[in-house]
Parts: sequence; C-alpha cells; structure tokens
Amino acid sequence: MDNEFIQDAFFRQWIEQSSDFYQGISLDGRITYVSPSLHKLMGSAFPLIGKPCGTGIAAQDEPLFRQAFRQLVEEQVPLCLEYRLSPPGGSLLWVEGKAHLIREHGAPAGVGLVVRDISRQKLQEERLTHMAYYDPLTGLPNRRLFEDRYSQALMAAKRYQHRVALLYLDLDDFKQINDGFGHAAGDELLRTVSSRLAHCVRDPDTVSRLGGDEFVILLQQFEHRDDIRKVAMRVIDSLNQPYFLHNRSISITCSIGAAEYPQDGSDKEALLQYADAAMYQAKQHGKNYFHS
Repeated sequence: MDNEFIQDAFFRQWIEQSSDFYQGISLDGRITYVSPSLHKLMGSAFPLIGKPCGTGIAAQDEPLFRQAFRQLVEEQVPLCLEYRLSPPGGSLLWVEGKAHLIREHGAPAGVGLVVRDISRQKLQEERLTHMAYYDPLTGLPNRRLFEDRYSQALMAAKRYQHRVALLYLDLDDFKQINDGFGHAAGDELLRTVSSRLAHCVRDPDTVSRLGGDEFVILLQQFEHRDDIRKVAMRVIDSLNQPYFLHNRSISITCSIGAAEYPQDGSDKEALLQYADAAMYQAKQHGKNYFHS
C-alpha cells in the first residue's frame, strides 16, 4: 500500500468525520462535493451536488459570497467570509467560510471550501454588543448608543438641512415611588414607562434612558415644530395612565423640555443643554408640563 493511498484514506476519513463543512466547487461555480456533516445539516431532501455554489446560503448573504468566489477564481483574492447558511426548516446558522484554489499540474482545477460553525461566537458578540449599548433594566438604548445616533442625526441634518429635535424628560416625584413602594417597584415602573415611551415614537426616532428616571427622545424626519409638541403631548397622555404596582393603582407624571436644531442650538452640547433647561422650566411651571 503506497503512501499516496494512505494519505488519501487519512484525509478522506478526516473530512468525513469532521464537524466542519467541506465543499468542492468547480471553477464555473458548481458544487462538486459535499461532506457528510453538511449533507446532514441540509438534509437529503435538499441536494447540493451540481447546484450553484451559493445554494443553501441565506438570500441576503449570497451575493457577497458569489462576489468573493469570483474574486478568488478570477483574481486569486483569498476568500475568508462570514455569512449565514439557511438549512431547510431550520434557523439561520452563522458560519465562517475559507476557500482556496485546488491546482492540478500547476493550473487551477477547482475550489476547496471549508466552513466552520461560528454561531456561538456570534451569539456572544451580540450579547456583548447589547450590554455595551442597551440599558440592562429597560432594554432601551443607553447613553452611549444615544450619543452615537445623536451625532449621526446632527451630521445628516447639517448636510441635508433636515430637522432634528430632542425631548428631555424625567418623572415627577419618582423618589416617592422608591420610598413608598421600594426599589423593586420603582424598577418595575421604569420598565413600564420605557415600554410606553417606545410606543409613542416612530421607527426613525430613538428613546434612550440616560440614567435614573431621566429619558431623552431623539426625533427625526418631521416637518413642523408643532410635530414636536404633538409627540410630547402623546408622551404625557401615555405616562399619565394608571400603573399597577403590588396590586395597587398609582399615578405618576412627567416634565418635558424640547429643543430643535438649528433654532435652539447648532451643536450637540448646546441643543442638549437647551432641552435640559426647558425641562426644568416645565417643572417650575408645576410639573406634568411640556416646555419648548
């Protein structure tokens, strides 16, 4: 038994027993080989042999994979790509694919693709991202994510002459809730308030919890200054509805201050300070009030 046969048998068993996925692909982009692990994932009812190399890849990722494959074959650009597989009847699976040219007598004869499951890694990345950018109590964007979206919104407003506004608000006499019902009840109230705030705005807008009982709403894509007041009134009406904590009905109000770019400030700090000052003026007016 010669060494070449032994090596072929060794690598065949290695591939067939590996949890990684292996594909052989012709230079014209047709699948010529599928490892048992990939065949098991996709199922016998979803044959891959002879199909285009993007078969089984999520529709949103397939064009990127095809482009990378063409660059590998035509320009010999290394293929190393993260994308999602779409098993029939299953959920999307994040993978990392690495491909190289297979040569015979020095000339390219095909492509070998090794695909590794990175779904756990992606899940961990998503968890870390969520921890970094979202408030753990309410699930709302935190100050860090708000600052990022706020900066982008102002840059777009300056470039395209769009309107941007801030609603700065806090809950009136929130300390009395914590003192009278306990911090667990206060946290429950903040979660309910956050949910109501999120339902008061549109998709382009952002509701963020800055900390404690302070929130800020970033408004975009509106046409008239009165639209700001309408959103503020919707927020006040929503938060004025009763809350049920520890089998008791309670009420709480909020004070809101508004600032609009560019009338009330032309940079981030000035606009935020204007909205904050307007909120304090709303409190001085007697609370449960909107000031702009």
